[in-house]
Amino acid sequence: MKIGIDIGGTNTHAVLVSGDGKLKMVSSSLTTPDVYTGVYRSMKALLQKSEIRAEEVKGIYIGTTELMNAVYDEKVLAKTALIRIARRPVNITPALKWPATLRRLITEPYFMESDHGYNKSGGRIADFKPLEPLYQSIADGKVEAVSIVGSYSPLYENEEVAVKNEIGKRFPEMPVTVSHSFGSLGFVERENAALLNSLLSKMLEKMLAHLADGFSSLLLECPFWLTQNNGSLMSVDQAMKFPVLTLASGAANSLKGAAKLSGLQDVIAVDIGGSKVYAARVAGGELPEVMGSSDFPGLEAGLEMPEIISLPFGTGNRPVIRKGEVELLPLLSNDIKQYGVAWGGDVLTVSDCFLKLFPDAFYDPGLQTEKLKYVPANECAMVVQYVVQKIKEILDRLQNEERNLPIVLVGGGSPLFNPKLFGKYEKVLNPAGYPYSGAIGACDAAISEVSDKVYWLNDRSKEEVVAGAASACKLDAIKKGADPDTVKLAYIEEYPFEYMKGEILRIKIKAVGEQIL
Repeated sequence: MKIGIDIGGTNTHAVLVSGDGKLKMVSSSLTTPDVYTGVYRSMKALLQKSEIRAEEVKGIYIGTTELMNAVYDEKVLAKTALIRIARRPVNITPALKWPATLRRLITEPYFMESDHGYNKSGGRIADFKPLEPLYQSIADGKVEAVSIVGSYSPLYENEEVAVKNEIGKRFPEMPVTVSHSFGSLGFVERENAALLNSLLSKMLEKMLAHLADGFSSLLLECPFWLTQNNGSLMSVDQAMKFPVLTLASGAANSLKGAAKLSGLQDVIAVDIGGSKVYAARVAGGELPEVMGSSDFPGLEAGLEMPEIISLPFGTGNRPVIRKGEVELLPLLSNDIKQYGVAWGGDVLTVSDCFLKLFPDAFYDPGLQTEKLKYVPANECAMVVQYVVQKIKEILDRLQNEERNLPIVLVGGGSPLFNPKLFGKYEKVLNPAGYPYSGAIGACDAAISEVSDKVYWLNDRSKEEVVAGAASACKLDAIKKGADPDTVKLAYIEEYPFEYMKGEILRIKIKAVGEQIL
């Protein structure tokens, strides 16, 4: 048996899935500010309803949007020191285009000089004395994480590693991110990825520790994994090192889960939640990946992210109409039943507007729709038209010109959207299990390994180097727990460096395989 968990901005869903992939039981709880309390409640309810023994659960799979939601929350992010390694100081303001709330958590850069010309042997750090002020700041509690960025680290990672090891001698528990781990050749994108990783380290470390305690209290001693942005699995140790790789995991799981629930491989999936809407084209059951961080305007970072489009509102937002224009205000809380008009409250929400026009959209014993008769139908129609139009604009961007792909709606708010609202899109599905698509998608995640490295050929043929890199990537996937018989290469990409001395080749490889439990 597997347990999948989806920690969303509004609800935390848990599902029990059998070894052959059948959905056995579901449960839900409100997502709590501390995250893990909501997970504990949902898991406890799941175990009680299913009456299974704890030892029958072989693995727990977790996806979340909480790190994405926390990116702008200073309270949970780590105060981060930035170290730059170069032959001369780099006069670029760190995180230049980032919001001020993030920039003020990053120190002025510490400069480390390399005293070696860059060649096959790499550079050396001239002097570690510039680290002394950093050590004092760490001791004083002014620094909670460190990012190290070398100008040429994709080619010469030894300098970043040397500085990391030096810091580890004094502060072995300090989270340290080295930029070459993210593979991108662009200095700014690589630095931003490293900084974002460091900022998130404190929150994820705390969350994982509490989740582990919660699982133990439920007598669940099986391993647990987090899902990555690309929908594959990562161990707890990996997640601690690379929290930034989990940013889009919740949305990715839900959209992949939508395809699974529909029984289709090629769809446009739309996840309609209480606070956000996510959409993506799913091809062959997988999400295409792009280099960037599209969910965070202004946060350019060298990260591979699923090609997901998001809208900054959901069915729990509060609509107001000013001068004939619809505006959606933030949620009052993640429990719409506390304040929504259709549930007896006094605050109009997007859900209320849909229920005014489509009162039979879904069943909830707590609904008190008689209060909706006092809500103007014309204003509700304006809100519904506005929300649907925004989603249709996304669909138009994602739709394949050669094929009319089916639309699959999932998420707690999806039943509100009558298929007739989508006009030209004739096939609009809202499959059974729609609230739990994220948790189902987490259970369906595979093992993957991505290698993005630069190689000196050193008198070897290009074919030899590529073959060696591919074999190493597949072996790393197997070490993570992939079934050797199922591991295959998803892609191999080569980037020659014709303008540099020597024979240099950048090779990017992804290997994927099914997990062995």
